[in-house]
This record gives sequence, C-alpha cells and structure tokens, in this order.
Amino acid sequence: MIKIVTVALRNQRISPKKARLVMRSIHGKKASEAMSLLENQNKKASSLALRLLKSGIDAAQKKDFREDELFIKEAIAQDGKRMKRYFIRARGRSSPYTKKMSHLKISLAKIEPLHAVSNAGKKVVKQRQTRKDKKDGKES
Repeated sequence: MIKIVTVALRNQRISPKKARLVMRSIHGKKASEAMSLLENQNKKASSLALRLLKSGIDAAQKKDFREDELFIKEAIAQDGKRMKRYFIRARGRSSPYTKKMSHLKISLAKIEPLHAVSNAGKKVVKQRQTRKDKKDGKES
C-alpha cells in the first residue's frame, strides 16, 4: 500500500498555463531534487510550488515519513475562478478580458522498494488469433 500526502493551494493569481509549465517540470522527481529545481527557476509559479512543496514535506514528516524517501506522485495546476475585467476603448466602447486563477496540487508518496514479482497466482491469458494465423492453421 502506497501512503500519500496531498497539499493544495487554491485561487492563486497566476495563469494555469504558466503554472502547468512549472508543475510538469517537478512531476515524478524526488522531493529534495524538486526543491532545488524550484529554487533555481525564475518564475512566479516556482515560488508558489516551492511553498506548497515545503508544506507537503512538513505534513509528511508529521506522518513519520523522511524527506529522502518522498517523491512527487502528482503535480497539477487546474483552472480556478476567472475575474472579468474591461479595457476602455475609443468612442465609449469597452473590450472584455479575464484574469485567470489556478488551483495548484502536489501529492507526495513514499518510495517503495521493488520486490520480486512472481507469476504464481496470476491468470495466463492466451494471445488472440488473427485472421492470418487462422488461415495458416497456427495456434498460440
């Protein structure tokens, strides 16, 4: 059983497209490796993600995990609310635009050691015959 710690930042004033760029760069990495990567990126989303990652590591340590055995199982940025605003134009007109917000979410999981997998209790599935095999009289 894999134990997971999930932390989230909601309604952050950053475009989801820009936040996804940073979140994809840390997905699947060890927590310590992701932290050093975020500290060296010069983006607004990296500071938000770093704050979120530190919070996740603290929450994991309260559940008796060590920082060196954590990896980022999931790092996503979803669309949040949108604020509607207007540009004032000539002749009394206006053009609408939206200011986008994001929900950032990071899930940390414990790195499990790989165990030898045996085929003792598994069902053996026959490969499906193709028309060509049936024509040639081959059976799998």
